Amino acid sequence: MRFTIDKEQFLKGLLIASHGIGAKSVLPELLCFKLELTDAGLDIEASGSDLTIWTLVPSKINGTEIIRNAQPGATLISAHVLTEVIRKMDGKEISLEVIDNRIAKIEDGTASFKLNCISAGEYPDISNDKNGVALVMPCAELAKLCEQTAFAAFEKDTRPILTAINLSAQGGTLTAIATNSARLSRKEVSIDPSVRFVANVPAKSLVEVTRLFEGAEEVEIVVAPKKILFSFGTTLVSSRVFEDDYPVNGSIVPQSFNYFLSVNAAQFLNAIDRVSILSRDHGTVVKLSMDEDRVEVSSSGDQTGSGVERLAAVQYTGSRLDIAFNALFVTQAVKAVGSEDVTLCFTAEMKPFVVKNPNDESIVELITPMRTR
Repeated sequence: MRFTIDKEQFLKGLLIASHGIGAKSVLPELLCFKLELTDAGLDIEASGSDLTIWTLVPSKINGTEIIRNAQPGATLISAHVLTEVIRKMDGKEISLEVIDNRIAKIEDGTASFKLNCISAGEYPDISNDKNGVALVMPCAELAKLCEQTAFAAFEKDTRPILTAINLSAQGGTLTAIATNSARLSRKEVSIDPSVRFVANVPAKSLVEVTRLFEGAEEVEIVVAPKKILFSFGTTLVSSRVFEDDYPVNGSIVPQSFNYFLSVNAAQFLNAIDRVSILSRDHGTVVKLSMDEDRVEVSSSGDQTGSGVERLAAVQYTGSRLDIAFNALFVTQAVKAVGSEDVTLCFTAEMKPFVVKNPNDESIVELITPMRTR
């Protein structure tokens, strides 16, 4: 294999594919990029435990030659080493030639490197067939859906299914749900009514996919047995899915409430941030006290003292209510709904409560209160 390639486009392709490399692998081949040169361009493949990424550096872009002096072939090269070498080379073009299937000679006219490589035949055969239920949607819409839900997923592997986002398509609605059992985020978007599927996608995988959307307008999602694929631009990403049933659904969100608080989001977040300084030793517990005359947030710490702040320009409906919560959970929920003002809806002191955007019913954040001593 031999080619001369535009450095900027080569590095861009390597950086995209690098999101597929796992942190650890028992197979040395999976710490490598698979480079395969064809008439269409340079295919770069990378795979880890959750993701496999294929991205193409095309031979031409808008009529401009990107790859020349080409001789087809394939090889495996250490992903980290190759990326760093290409990143630090100064030339506008990079020449790469594989010698005896063992050495990759890389030059830019000034610097020269000889990197060890492995036969491409050693790489696992990973299918990228797009056979399954397909859905096309704007990249921006999927990115927003991920942003408003992924943070609520469980971060530890002790309950693997809760590290996933549950995607359910039916009745013209795509619903995304993420939970760590103490909170839940639900986001809905309208889709083609004929599309039906359910997939539990690792939240970290979906976040990685949306980070690669730069410049792409639409993404094709294909739900297949044991995997989900995302195709956009010249990139295809395959992620494993969890086959277990997701333990919750949107029906756990209360439909009726007894108490309502409307407040400016920025004011509320700033007040929580200030008083929560004192409660670090309690896992950042903040108390919200509400009645018709005043609404206050407060916190206390055994070693630090206590703090209270009265909220101005709020609207509260209901009798007196005191409720304690995890400050981080509420802060993330308020930011996720993405509105200038937010509405908090309560049923009782120790019942889960909801954070809503008063102008957007498609996003709901559910939070379980905390007990205080």
